[in-house]
Amino acid sequence: MLFHRRPSRLLVTSLVTFSAAALVGCGAPGASGGAPDRFVVIDAEELGRFNPLTGHGGNGESKIYESLYRVAEGQDDRIPDAVPVLAEGAPEPVDGDLGHWRVKTRKGVTFSDGTPFGPEDVAATYNAVVDPKFASPIAANFDFLRTAQVAGPDTVDFLLNGAYGDVPHRLFLAIAPSESLAAPGPADKLPLGDHPVGTGPYALTELRPDQVVLTARDGYWGTKPQVKTFVVRRTDDEKARAAQLAGSADGTRLSPALARAVAKDGYRTVVSKANDWLGVTLPSGNPVAGDAAVRLALNLGVDRGAMVRDILQGEGTPVSTLVTPLFGDAYDPAQDFTFDADRARKVLDDAGWRVGADGIRQRDGRRAQFDVAYYPTETLRRDLTMATVSDAKKIGVEMKPVAVEKSTMTPQYLAGTAFLLGGGGQPYTVDTQLYPKFHSRYAAKGVGSKWDNASDYVNPEVDKALEAARVERDPAKRAKLYRDFQAAYHAAPGMLALVSENHVYVLRDNGWQFGATALEPHSHGVAWGPWYSLARWTRK
Repeated sequence: MLFHRRPSRLLVTSLVTFSAAALVGCGAPGASGGAPDRFVVIDAEELGRFNPLTGHGGNGESKIYESLYRVAEGQDDRIPDAVPVLAEGAPEPVDGDLGHWRVKTRKGVTFSDGTPFGPEDVAATYNAVVDPKFASPIAANFDFLRTAQVAGPDTVDFLLNGAYGDVPHRLFLAIAPSESLAAPGPADKLPLGDHPVGTGPYALTELRPDQVVLTARDGYWGTKPQVKTFVVRRTDDEKARAAQLAGSADGTRLSPALARAVAKDGYRTVVSKANDWLGVTLPSGNPVAGDAAVRLALNLGVDRGAMVRDILQGEGTPVSTLVTPLFGDAYDPAQDFTFDADRARKVLDDAGWRVGADGIRQRDGRRAQFDVAYYPTETLRRDLTMATVSDAKKIGVEMKPVAVEKSTMTPQYLAGTAFLLGGGGQPYTVDTQLYPKFHSRYAAKGVGSKWDNASDYVNPEVDKALEAARVERDPAKRAKLYRDFQAAYHAAPGMLALVSENHVYVLRDNGWQFGATALEPHSHGVAWGPWYSLARWTRK
């Protein structure tokens, strides 16, 4: 097979980076004021880590990289369509075989170092993400893939481990140059993390621990963005982000109540619907949190509706099984948990958990008590944790809130301690919403990421339904299997799913016009919201 011959990426990248950085350094004001083609935002996430193999741009939201497909905007009442970007048209099963899919790639595209894009880059990126030598933390999301290979000019084939009908919504991975992945090694150590080379509308021109600057590319294959410079600063603390809006920043993401409080004097809110769930892990390794009766009682004893009303300010929905109306016929509302504290108490009574003198239950000398960890800098997680603690106490279970740093969340810590977890990183199929979170395969030590099946939940009936559903070709039968999953899970839940939150953004109304937002995954911040379509913004 004849491939493109490329000039040295290292040399070209260095020249591009140096030139752009010099330009930015000459005229970098603190705010967008006075610079009509510049927009400054504040994010809570760590800056950098631009490597697709570590999850950057995993749903087509990167400004630096592009994917074969991205999520369509303006379709937030269902699973949105997959829009071709580096692909020409939809993926097609070869001879009707759902285990063999073909994608035609776009012609005339170049990376930011000036070298051409082709199907070998697609194959290299997808093969790397499933290659154990790269130790990609998102490998579990692609366990359906056996290999990707160039099948002809501008053509790439995906050979799967079996029939898999969800492929059209699974090709959102950001594409890196094949040369950057030629030497296998741990994904988090690859140069791509700090020196990204993508086909997207922007190139990285400055990277500091507290600031990233992206600059619109002259050689972009599409229409050059009107926002020429996009500056991302980092502040972990939500209140500090809100305070900075009044000074040097044009936008950020905040919890609903805080967003509404600060959206005035030239700022406004933008709400994006999301499939972003929050819930408490109940690890099997904890003798109380892992007890089947305690798990069931907590699911009955928390008032999810009140959490949506009072904490989310109405910007979200209660969630019990991680399956929601967005998934159409696969959703069975009868399997959602209804708030019933009296039934929760009876479940605990029947299991032998007796109420002690202080109102907390005990069984066989063990107190119904365990810690629940949360990130204190995230207001929403803190408030949901406290509401859960309060509801649990009313049925005789004491959950002790523990504020932790993100560095505390090692696999060993998660194995024994409950945690207010956020999820929904790949929510555009039911399979990816459920399989990594509940299949017993991910309860084994070292399998998947630390966030996969964080409760180490094992339920053979759940496994059976999930395995059958992912290879079922008939949509009606497949939906039935997912309803079976919900019934099996409802009888013996493995965690405490609470709510799915919408994402609320605040931005300065300074003359830019943009269209509808996209249904968002758990990943949020300044890559999403109104900035998902940044390259297509226009002046009013």
